[in-house]
Amino acid sequence: MDLKEIQKEIKGNGLDGWLFYDFSNRDPISYRILGLDEKEHTSRRWYYFIPREGKPEKLISSVEPGKLESLPGIKHYYHKWEEQHEFLKGMLKGCSKLAMNYSPNNHIPYISMIDLGTGELIRSFGVEIVSAMDLIQIFEGLVKEDAFQTHAEIMPVMHAIIDGAFNKIGERLRSNLKITEYDIQCWMLEKFEANNLIRLGMSPSVAVNGNAALPHFNPALSTSEIKKGDLILIDSWAKKNTTDAICYDVTWMAYSGSTIPSRIQEIWETVRDARDLVISVEKEKIAQQEPCCGWELDQVARDFIEKKGFGKYFRHRTGHSIGRDVHGNAVHLDNYEIKDERKLVPYILHSVEPGIYIPEENIGIRSEVDVYIDGNGDVSVTGPMQKEIVRIEC
Repeated sequence: MDLKEIQKEIKGNGLDGWLFYDFSNRDPISYRILGLDEKEHTSRRWYYFIPREGKPEKLISSVEPGKLESLPGIKHYYHKWEEQHEFLKGMLKGCSKLAMNYSPNNHIPYISMIDLGTGELIRSFGVEIVSAMDLIQIFEGLVKEDAFQTHAEIMPVMHAIIDGAFNKIGERLRSNLKITEYDIQCWMLEKFEANNLIRLGMSPSVAVNGNAALPHFNPALSTSEIKKGDLILIDSWAKKNTTDAICYDVTWMAYSGSTIPSRIQEIWETVRDARDLVISVEKEKIAQQEPCCGWELDQVARDFIEKKGFGKYFRHRTGHSIGRDVHGNAVHLDNYEIKDERKLVPYILHSVEPGIYIPEENIGIRSEVDVYIDGNGDVSVTGPMQKEIVRIEC
């Protein structure tokens, strides 16, 4: 934890302080920013208050007196709940506005960690709570260049696995042997393990035709056979099995046949061109040092796809932040599920992944790349960009 930098940003945001709170390890963001061990079990509530200037204060239960030992500041112990409330009130005396890991109306659930009751308690002291979203982006959401290398290092490995998956499909089809979406998912997971990669949450998505029209389809739950003449989507994400590694997340499309149907080609070109337009606008805005918000880039893709006649089939945001979690805690490219008004700044890593999903036509097409803004403000795609649908000869 860099106390001076945190207090600098608190002051720069016009706040009186930043109040961290956790119960039962529910807020991993606080643990990461404060440099605490996320795996150390916590069974009682603790609070850590960083004022805009001066010494921090920590409030911990007498049952767990060793909590927050690594952090600087004045320590208070509470026994009864009444004491907890009194200490809190005293710690926050003189504060009118402070940040907490909270999102108004839960617009950004990734950072909304405090419960309603805790918010009510703090407000009962006459304190206004504002979202710490901009502070979280700075101290948890940014991917500095040394961490970015863990992302860059697995890029060729991930693409080799995806290429291998398409090749395996082709080999089986040319030999008239059965192969399913789940078979390919399992094959990819074996390759992850062989290359010391770990997935987060669901396994890679391998989906054909109508299943590809389900953005988070999981073949482990229901699988289809892959046949000649199928549209194939592979969404693959993972990271190195090392401390603080950064995720890599991409989606590629293929077709098992030499001649791609015109309808599929039309939709692919719309998705691809929307993706490229978003990246172009982002590069231009960042280069000109113009404010560039997540919601604006989402709207660029949405307007383009709408003009092509596919607006109602684009049913998710254009991109998400990427960090140690595949969905990170910085700005998302979103004016659909939320209006993300956070700005893209140096050291942001995010996906760009427009998609068009038409279940009644058994078509789902998405193209996903990862984009990084380095410390100089240069915007670049971190891996190969798919220009055409992969043709699998069978």
